[in-house]
Amino acid sequence: MVTDVFDPAPAAALLAQAWQEGRQLSEIPEDIRPRNLTEGYALQDAFIKTYADRTGDRGAGWKLGVGSAAAMQAAGTDRPLVGRVLAGHRYDDGATVRVLCQAPITVEFEIAFVLGRDISPGAAPADPMQAVASTHIAFELVLSRFINRRAVGWPSFVGDSVGFEASILGPQIDAAAIQRGVASVAVEANGQAMGGGLSGDDGIEPVQMLRYLFEHACYHGLTLRAGDVVTTGAVAQPFDIAPGKTTLGARFLGRTLTAQVVPAQD
Repeated sequence: MVTDVFDPAPAAALLAQAWQEGRQLSEIPEDIRPRNLTEGYALQDAFIKTYADRTGDRGAGWKLGVGSAAAMQAAGTDRPLVGRVLAGHRYDDGATVRVLCQAPITVEFEIAFVLGRDISPGAAPADPMQAVASTHIAFELVLSRFINRRAVGWPSFVGDSVGFEASILGPQIDAAAIQRGVASVAVEANGQAMGGGLSGDDGIEPVQMLRYLFEHACYHGLTLRAGDVVTTGAVAQPFDIAPGKTTLGARFLGRTLTAQVVPAQD
């Protein structure tokens, strides 16, 4: 019997293989491609499970993207996109991040939260910060399994875990001072200034992003775990770095965050 039910397994295997091999795809073949965000999230679940089964990796948290008012309006969505953070791609301040796929990487300076307790579906506190153990500055590296992540459509991009490549967790900060810090954040690549904080419709509110994650987890029946890292989206102007060696740095509220990105072969 012919069925129109979406099977994420073939596309998940394709994405997992691409990540393992450090290569990019032009698109997912039409006959196995997700057609909407619901199917995109089903693909994401299958992709991350397939990759973790093959590599021994495991979940370590969550990432949000396309979260500003301007980005959501342009995307035609009313909430951010949610992806996964994996332990094997989660680093600490000062780390050297080795990247297999030699393609341009988008760097985002973000605010990250570490959850202090498990949150089962429907059990999130009204004040999201009541579930937070600590607040940090962070870098996220976005490197999609697609050559042009914007051209493949949002369902495929969601299936690709919203382009997650790596997350670098920096020093702890005072959550109450986030907005003051955004106004003065400085981000550098190889010593060159790369733009300041985002505001207005281009900015995000990190605590609201955390609330969106809680709603997403409730809707999809997901339990968030104590210790999960949640990166909430760019609070400074994102920028691209070319393949090769790049030293990243950021200053925020007197705290510094550094990382080095190098080819996996180095």
